[in-house]
Amino acid sequence: MLAGFYRSLLEVLPASAAYVAADGQVLACNERFEAACLWCETPSVPSGLEDVLSPESWKRCQRVLATAFSGVPSEVSGAITLRSGARFSNQMSCTSPVSLGGERLAVLVQFEEDNAPLKLFPDAAPEDDRRAAHSDVQFEPAVFLRSFPDDVLLFDGTESHEEKAIMLLEVVGSRQDMAALVDRLAALDGTRPATIHISECEDCAGLVCASERKVSEIRLVPLAGSASRADARRGELAIIRREMECPEEASENRRLAYQDPLTGLENRRAFERSLTREMKRLEADSETGLAVFYVDLDEFKKVNDHGGHDAGDEMLLRVADCLRLTLGEFGTAARIGGDEFACMLPVANEEAALETAQQILASFDRIRLDVADRVFTIGGSIGVAFVASDQSAGTLNAAALLGLADRACLRGKRVGGRSVQVQTVQSLDFRVAASNLTEGTDPLDFSNNDLVLFSMPIRSLRQETTCGIEVLARLRTQGEGGVSSRAWISAAERCGFIAQLDAWTLERVMEAVAQCNEPGFVAMNVSAYSAREPDFRDTLYHRLSDNRSLASRLCFEISERDFLREPGTVEGFFRLASDLGCQTALDDFGGHWPVLSRLIDMPITWLKFEAGLTQQIADSAARATILQGMVNTAHDLNIRCVAKHVTQESEAEALRRLDVDAAQGFLYGTPEPLEGVKQAL
Repeated sequence: MLAGFYRSLLEVLPASAAYVAADGQVLACNERFEAACLWCETPSVPSGLEDVLSPESWKRCQRVLATAFSGVPSEVSGAITLRSGARFSNQMSCTSPVSLGGERLAVLVQFEEDNAPLKLFPDAAPEDDRRAAHSDVQFEPAVFLRSFPDDVLLFDGTESHEEKAIMLLEVVGSRQDMAALVDRLAALDGTRPATIHISECEDCAGLVCASERKVSEIRLVPLAGSASRADARRGELAIIRREMECPEEASENRRLAYQDPLTGLENRRAFERSLTREMKRLEADSETGLAVFYVDLDEFKKVNDHGGHDAGDEMLLRVADCLRLTLGEFGTAARIGGDEFACMLPVANEEAALETAQQILASFDRIRLDVADRVFTIGGSIGVAFVASDQSAGTLNAAALLGLADRACLRGKRVGGRSVQVQTVQSLDFRVAASNLTEGTDPLDFSNNDLVLFSMPIRSLRQETTCGIEVLARLRTQGEGGVSSRAWISAAERCGFIAQLDAWTLERVMEAVAQCNEPGFVAMNVSAYSAREPDFRDTLYHRLSDNRSLASRLCFEISERDFLREPGTVEGFFRLASDLGCQTALDDFGGHWPVLSRLIDMPITWLKFEAGLTQQIADSAARATILQGMVNTAHDLNIRCVAKHVTQESEAEALRRLDVDAAQGFLYGTPEPLEGVKQAL
């Protein structure tokens, strides 16, 4: 049994209205709706909207009902027709669901009847008595107006705009400039409903005062005059509601509730709602699947730490733009955390989902953010949860599906980041699936992951001899079931443990050099974090300032990526190492101009080219020409060059022709344990 309030509300609504269940069942309706049913040649009030509307209109309205029952008020515009073919409405709107007692939920559905005026005064009796019995609502005006819970003014059509404005302002109690209200009333054509907001701020001369929270809302509803009266005039019903929220503020509050204020993307709440709606669509669409992406930016903290929060905000804006462009008009992107994003896109298969994720990473690689003398780049790890087109979505849960994508992203983090991990959804019960998912071993749990040091030979291409070795840190348990060294080191950088790792490696490298009588240098990688760490610099100074022979055999490598982020830090460390007599190397050099422009002033011994510059030069004259120019420039600056990842003799021969000084890679040997040192952390 409907509450009296809801029944009363139905009868005073100026449009055809009904309380409707999720399956379209009509639980209650007003007389206008009953009259519409007669045009369907239905002998009584039908049990559902499907009995009233044409198949095409019912299909459109089904989608609006589904959205409304998910908690989002919605509407559909365009012609809505009856089963008889007659035009019924040009707009259907649904409220959020309400409880009608017990667990029974319904939404209030209203059909705007092509701007038809509300009739308070009866016309002459129609010829069809059956339809006359269910014609437009016909109340005595006094009885009708008493049923409204708000203040009501009834205009008979003889009042001027000035007179209407005076009457409205008297009811509202506002002292604002009447001229603005008169102009607004004059702009209305009086043939369709309209809404005017009046500020309750006494000092405001405008119709709406955005700085004030409360306004009065006036809803003007046209009334049809009596058809039996030749001098009938069109009247209006003014429904007045006080202390309403300012429309500008209400719109802004709705935006903030569902939108990330920085990027303009959806927030987590809005994304989960959108994902729920998309999964409902998936139930009815057997042609496309759905891919949900969880994107976690790699090393975003460095952008905030070294570029400031303004740089961090700018980086997030650029990431958001990349997501919008990559996903296109059919995709949805959201920012759900500080540096975490979620996306969804209808796709045909798992391969298409993987390709989209790779396109996102490729777009991130093109981001370059210049802040003062620094250049910041960004990467990301992406987890994809893919729901196939033949997978029933009846029991899918948006939060659990996003959780599956999150866990796939975490697997990518464990292998060092900048990766894509795809999980095809198999189980229909996500609550069970989610409870069985484990986080796995923490990359920073070192209790069972002792480090060992390996060495890779560096080959002189001129003398055809080994001129040095590079020391690499590896996990003793690396392999299947273990955490990769890349992931371990990436995690160590994020938490600041990398300085301890570099200090541990430095001690063992110096120990190995002291015990080895073989010629050549020993190179080790140093992070930017360690390069600016006072304790690491002090250790280096105290150990090498009085031991030039040891220092001359050490080479410290820092990646170009770290240099782009912290050029001052890297330059300062290279000067310290060079002053102590050590060699220096810029690792993974890709030829970026901010680095090239500083080579003249930097004390660099070696440039170690990234693989993209040196591979395939034997088959590409253009690549060879570019590399030749870089080698010549380096030699002019008294800098030697190393090619990495050389695996074939044809590559080595091409590098010799270009006068590259040295090379390393599997062509010259695989990593071997560094001998003569204690290998435990």
